[in-house]
Amino acid sequence: MTAFPERPRDATNPIFNANKLKLGVFGINGPGTVMTTHPDRFTPTWQASLAVAQIADRAGFEAVVPYSRWKPFGPAGHVTGTTLDTFTWAAGVSALTRNSGVFATCHTPTLHPLVVAKQGATIDHISGGRFALNVVVGWFIPEMEAFGVDAAAHDQRYDQADEWITVVKRLWTETEEVDLDGRFVKIRGGVSTPKPVQKPMPPIMNAGGSERGKQFAAQHADIAFVVVHDDDPAAVKAQVQSYKTLARETYQRDVQVWAYALVIQRDSVAEARAAFDEYTVQRPDDPSIDVFLGYQVKNLGDMPPEAVKKLRLAIAGGGGIQLFGTPHDIAARLKTLSDCGLDGILLTFVDYERGMTRFAEGVLPLLEKAGLRGPIPASEAAWRG
Repeated sequence: MTAFPERPRDATNPIFNANKLKLGVFGINGPGTVMTTHPDRFTPTWQASLAVAQIADRAGFEAVVPYSRWKPFGPAGHVTGTTLDTFTWAAGVSALTRNSGVFATCHTPTLHPLVVAKQGATIDHISGGRFALNVVVGWFIPEMEAFGVDAAAHDQRYDQADEWITVVKRLWTETEEVDLDGRFVKIRGGVSTPKPVQKPMPPIMNAGGSERGKQFAAQHADIAFVVVHDDDPAAVKAQVQSYKTLARETYQRDVQVWAYALVIQRDSVAEARAAFDEYTVQRPDDPSIDVFLGYQVKNLGDMPPEAVKKLRLAIAGGGGIQLFGTPHDIAARLKTLSDCGLDGILLTFVDYERGMTRFAEGVLPLLEKAGLRGPIPASEAAWRG
């Protein structure tokens, strides 16, 4: 009987490659992060999503990351609820790409760890060792309620996630049966074979922002995913370093720190900002913004009107770093973020296919010249011409 393949993960998964600044594309299994009614907003058909994933793959992006959504930010049928399931999506993308790491995203209360371990290992074999798991503890209460799960207190959700991810890791790495009679997770005689291709296991991403969340990410994740709230390089550097120091000093681990950014590439910064205004001020998706605000800000009525207006604009724009302007503007901003210690950036767009194509053609060569990235994979050299 032929043995199943096993390889060190730094030999198969590109998120461990030598590029100083790694890149990914985020949210293409759904309509993206920008809450707009503009016709440019992405429609996540399988064909459209795959086309963007393959652009990223040909361009040598390290990561293609979906988000998990079980309820819309709005009434039933609202566009924000239209997302492709992340595990079956990742399996399909893995079969039709060859370079990028392919993630699945999972809310820990929604799937048993035995199921996730088996699905993740299967996708790892389909991809040849390029699978990664983005772990989310859950914050949008209606989603949890849809599964019949009572909404737990914030720190308790991380306690549950700690047991959950521990079981997944054990199922990926241990050959004996796994038992756990935990507070949240019960498993008796659990076994998952085949094991993943990647040894010791596929990488894990987590976006823990609270103090408890930071502890979880530092202890369990290979990539800590952060939301950058301050444009000051010193503040960004301090935010990044806090994660790396915590992981190293408390858990004796090294973690990468990634953030996400909205790209609007135009002939000038002014044109990009005008497009952003068209998306978020002139044509906002108000119902989804209202729902999102309601669950993120508990005392909205106590905020000054100008603060509420600013917050709504930030939410409409996806809340990430803004990479606006010409290829040179965007590349310079990415160089600054890399100098602050960020290891990777997940990119979002409004029109993903056009945006990704322009980024790959205009920005990537500048990042190569700046020494932030090596050439695109040799197997894809003909794509650049």
